[in-house]
Amino acid sequence: MTKVYKGLLSLNYNLLASVDVETTGRMPGYHEIIQIAVQPLDSDFEPLAGVTPFYMNIAPEFPERAEKEATVVHGLNLKELQETAMPASKVIDIFGEWFHALDLPFRKNIVMLAHNHSFEVGFLKAWLGVNLYDEYFNPLIRDSMGLAIGLNDRAYCRSEEPLFTSYGLTALCKQFGIENLHSHDALADALAEAKIYKILMQLPVV
Repeated sequence: MTKVYKGLLSLNYNLLASVDVETTGRMPGYHEIIQIAVQPLDSDFEPLAGVTPFYMNIAPEFPERAEKEATVVHGLNLKELQETAMPASKVIDIFGEWFHALDLPFRKNIVMLAHNHSFEVGFLKAWLGVNLYDEYFNPLIRDSMGLAIGLNDRAYCRSEEPLFTSYGLTALCKQFGIENLHSHDALADALAEAKIYKILMQLPVV
C-alpha cells in the first residue's frame, strides 16, 4: 500500500527532500560523489518524522583525479573512504532500495531541494545514469540559492536595496543565524539548505 506523506500540496504527492553531495571536484563524470545525503522534508520544511534520511559515504574509484581545493573543503580522507566505504555501484543499489521503501504513489518521486541545484543534478546524473535519475528525481526542483537570487532581482526591479550580498550557503547561514557546525558534511548542509529555504519562503511580500 502506497504512502502519502505530509507534504506541500503543490508537490502533487511527490516527496520534497533536501539533497547535498560532496565530491572530489567540480566536473561531473570526471570527479565523483564521495558523500550524499537525501533528507525527506514535511510541509514545514522540517525533517520528515519516521523516515530515515539517505546518508552514505562512497569509495572513490579515481582518487588521483581529486582536486586539492575540494579535499580541503570537505575534509574527507579519500584513502580512508577507499578502505571503509562502499563502491558507487553498490551505493546505487542501496539508494534504490531506500527509494522504493518510501513506497510513494505510482510514478511519484523526489522533488529535490538543493542549494545551486545544477551542481547536484550534474553529479547525480553522472552517478545514477539519466534513466535512474529520472525515475528517482522529479524535474520540478526547488533551489534555495535560486530563490535568494530571485528575491534580489525583485528588489532591484523595485529600486530597493538587495537582501543578500552573497548567495553561498555559509553566507546565508550566517545572515540568518543558522548554526551549521559541520559545514560541508552532506547531511548537515542538506539540513541547513532546508532551514534557509523555509526562511526565504516566509519573508514578507510587500
